Amino acid sequence: MEERITTMRDAQKVVKQFAERNRWNDAPTVDKFDHLHEELIEMSQHLRYKSEEERIKYVADNIAIFKDGIGDLFFALCRLANQLGVDIEDAFNAVKAEILAKYDHKDAENNLVRKQD
Repeated sequence: MEERITTMRDAQKVVKQFAERNRWNDAPTVDKFDHLHEELIEMSQHLRYKSEEERIKYVADNIAIFKDGIGDLFFALCRLANQLGVDIEDAFNAVKAEILAKYDHKDAENNLVRKQD
């Protein structure tokens, strides 16, 4: 049985080894961007034109579709990171604080407005 992947960096290494084993060229191409876009569209089509309640029920009833889609996206994202020479964990950590601060700030402002009402 294969070992479970526990870090994004480990996943990226597995994808790199897989590409090398299959003699895939990991030079940067637009194909991976297109692949990611196709995967996102495929998943979004399942939820399009549904109410929030319908989307929640659909996901719960069809979680395998989304689990497979997220897995495909992550594999493709690791492949793209390899093609671009980007460490996926470093990339995430580089934007994490900025994104969290951006949205935490908005929540703090909203909470402040609510308290003043």
